[in-house]
Amino acid sequence: MSRTLKMGMIGGGPGSMIGDIHRITATASGNAKLVCGAFSSTLEKSLIKGKELGLKKDRIYESYQEMIEKESKLDENERMDFVAIVTPNHLHFEMAKLALEAGFHVICDKPLAFDYAEALEFQKVVNKAKGEFAMTYTYRGYPLLEKARELVESGHLGEIRKVKVDYSQGWLSQLIEAEGHKQASWRTDPEKSGKGGTIADIGTHAFNLLESVSGLKVKSLMADVSILVEGRKNDDDTNVLLEMENGAKGYLSASQICTGEDQDLSLHIYGSKAGLIWNHNQPNLLTIKYPDFKEESIKGLKKESKENSEFNIPGHSPYFTEAFQRIYEGFFDNILKEESKSDFVKASIDDGVRGMVFIEKALKSSDERKWVSL
Repeated sequence: MSRTLKMGMIGGGPGSMIGDIHRITATASGNAKLVCGAFSSTLEKSLIKGKELGLKKDRIYESYQEMIEKESKLDENERMDFVAIVTPNHLHFEMAKLALEAGFHVICDKPLAFDYAEALEFQKVVNKAKGEFAMTYTYRGYPLLEKARELVESGHLGEIRKVKVDYSQGWLSQLIEAEGHKQASWRTDPEKSGKGGTIADIGTHAFNLLESVSGLKVKSLMADVSILVEGRKNDDDTNVLLEMENGAKGYLSASQICTGEDQDLSLHIYGSKAGLIWNHNQPNLLTIKYPDFKEESIKGLKKESKENSEFNIPGHSPYFTEAFQRIYEGFFDNILKEESKSDFVKASIDDGVRGMVFIEKALKSSDERKWVSL
């Protein structure tokens, strides 16, 4: 890396796990340093977080508008190079637009935008901008998923016939938003998350994982998008039948009401020669199955992490934070125009728009109870 990039952050205030994940993984290699932030909608909370992170008071901002305006006036050697946006969905577009138009690079959480129409406007802004734009589809950072993609591309599995992805969580199995739970409150609120709840929050992860590893696009779908916890305003369970562009059949399930489940994500791809299985509970293991019922196990590198390291994030293995770090390193390669070790980790604006198409079409299919084309 030719130089250390200077990072700004919008969102990620006190109590935000995702903000800490972004900061920790972006700066872990020493290739980036957090220099400023507008961490909350209130200056008081933003100051609390900024001081906790050791930032100077004049680089802790009351709003993202103030941050972008003041940072753009600083000397090039001092101002931020890129900004990470880690806010609720309804704020992504306006924040990214302002930052990109001011000449900054942007990395943004998923889903891309509030709805598909906004995503298309977002795409226009990114295509005109000089700065780089990336999205954090975290699971693409796992080395063995990149290996899985290579196996598919090489023809090792043969012609793909069947694909399955399942993402089950249980943290919304109760109506915790009614108790003031911060994350649940905005993720289940249609005015902040958009029309999609669970389908947007983790369904887009599952959808992107399926398409990026299989190399196939979903051609059409039949979806059942449901609210299973009484009193909830947005969906918490999604089941989707898929037809892929090559005629393969598929299934996608995303649920946050699977009581007792933490991060149960699995991917199955079956071809005419072999099948492939990956599970987030064992992310460093890839299983290949053959017609004679023999199996081959492909293991990644052993990941060591100090017991008390900040890089150990509660509820996640060291492999998760490593995956997030690989995504940031790919983003840095783009910014510095350096040769990248991996293009698989890089999710673009087109991936984000594709995720929004999936949400819109699945909701349409569920409402009309019929197959729809993407």
